[in-house]
Amino acid sequence: MFIFPAHRFNPDPVTAEPVPRKVSGGVALNDVEDEIITDGGGRWQISYGEFDVDEPELSRLWTQWQGFIGRGEPFLVPILSLETAPRPTAGGGLMDPSNLYDDDDAFPTEVRFGTPYIIAQLAGDVPLRGTTMTINVIQGARIKGGEKFSIGVRGFAIERVLSRSGQQATVLVNPPSRKALPAGSPVNFEWPVVQCRAVAGQNLAVAMSLGMYGSTSISFVEDFSDAG
Repeated sequence: MFIFPAHRFNPDPVTAEPVPRKVSGGVALNDVEDEIITDGGGRWQISYGEFDVDEPELSRLWTQWQGFIGRGEPFLVPILSLETAPRPTAGGGLMDPSNLYDDDDAFPTEVRFGTPYIIAQLAGDVPLRGTTMTINVIQGARIKGGEKFSIGVRGFAIERVLSRSGQQATVLVNPPSRKALPAGSPVNFEWPVVQCRAVAGQNLAVAMSLGMYGSTSISFVEDFSDAG
């Protein structure tokens, strides 16, 4: 599956959060309104703020992605959360990651650091709709809570650390797992991605000034409609 090339567009600011969809369950006699979550715990919503497409190469890249997005196929969108990830330290400060590697300039199917930066995996099985995970950080810092990661093409945010032993932490995550996950599954803190589609109704055309200066923005929403 193609990965949106955020590493080439460098959007800023970025918003990436799981957002629950709620409807009213009615108001009781004591004036308390019940809320019903209709999407099983929340869907990821990712927004990339202004990013420039004023270089010929970036303008061509954006035109290519406009065409692909118009086809309606799902793709992977980076959460861009490295700053809050359990990054390794060296010499009293954070260790710098290596350069990014991608397997295609326009439509990569793999984006990662050339040298592994944070290595982590599930230390136990996670059942369907599970909200508790035990994660072992093999290379990197201890989990503190608030980190975001992905397992495969599904994203998670750590709500709270329930217990910790060395580099292993049992955490409460959101949203719940949509499928059972086996122990040993890689946990991606480096370049986590979520399967998404572009939010409908956006104007993705770029207004160019003097034929050479332009910027745009785009929003995405988690989409697993192809999973049936």
